[in-house]
Amino acid sequence: MHSALFLMMFLAAKPAAVNPTAVELSKLKARVMSADYRADLPELTALRDELIKWPKDRELAYAARYWAGYASWRIAMNGANHQMKPDDLLLHLRNAATQFYISMALKDDFADSVAAASLVNGWLATFNMEGGPFPDRPPMEEHAALSRALVARATALDPDNPRVLWARAAFLLYAPPSMGGSVPRAIDLYQQMLRQAEKRGTDPTSPLPDWGKPEALMSLAFAHTMLTPPELEKAREEADAALKAQPDWSYVRDNLIPLIAQKISAASGRSQ
Repeated sequence: MHSALFLMMFLAAKPAAVNPTAVELSKLKARVMSADYRADLPELTALRDELIKWPKDRELAYAARYWAGYASWRIAMNGANHQMKPDDLLLHLRNAATQFYISMALKDDFADSVAAASLVNGWLATFNMEGGPFPDRPPMEEHAALSRALVARATALDPDNPRVLWARAAFLLYAPPSMGGSVPRAIDLYQQMLRQAEKRGTDPTSPLPDWGKPEALMSLAFAHTMLTPPELEKAREEADAALKAQPDWSYVRDNLIPLIAQKISAASGRSQ
């Protein structure tokens, strides 16, 4: 009996076998995230192309396709902050959407790909709106409707997922009040996102998405500049916290913090 108990204790203490596929993909994930924060578009492009080659029947193919889509999405996001041409933005967003759709086809309950596809379609809809770069190119309504359907699906799958909350908050932040937009409600969701991201934490050994805390802080900072009146000191604190969490984050360092400083300076000038 003592021998059986010893064997059970030995087996329980034995470390889990290392999954080489998960290790490989977790390293690619780390490189994609780093390139995104640094706004390294050539590296994001190379990583996207490498991830697209991941065979669909290989283990974790759905996650590899998510990261391929993520890389294209972040090429567009960073490109938009560096005067990328609308045609190029459109190409990268369409590429991102395609990879997220493939990921969803491989694993239809993967909320992260569903939420990301929702945000990409929401952005694509703006290209065809009046005042957008391609107002004569349909179909704005199709992208908008698909975006709403996808965020509803993602919410049903994983309502507390920080990336799902980010997608929901984006609708509230950017939609006009006549279409349900509300900056205060967006801030509430970003705060919920921050709490959930802190609760869930991150795992550098995991190939799955776990980003969220720095993005929540960045989004809170930006949202607080959009209030009427803006809460600029709070925005500055949140932007500083986001940069502390990700010191290499080009957008926060080079775009958001200078924007907030400019607004604070302008507000100070008006008060004198």
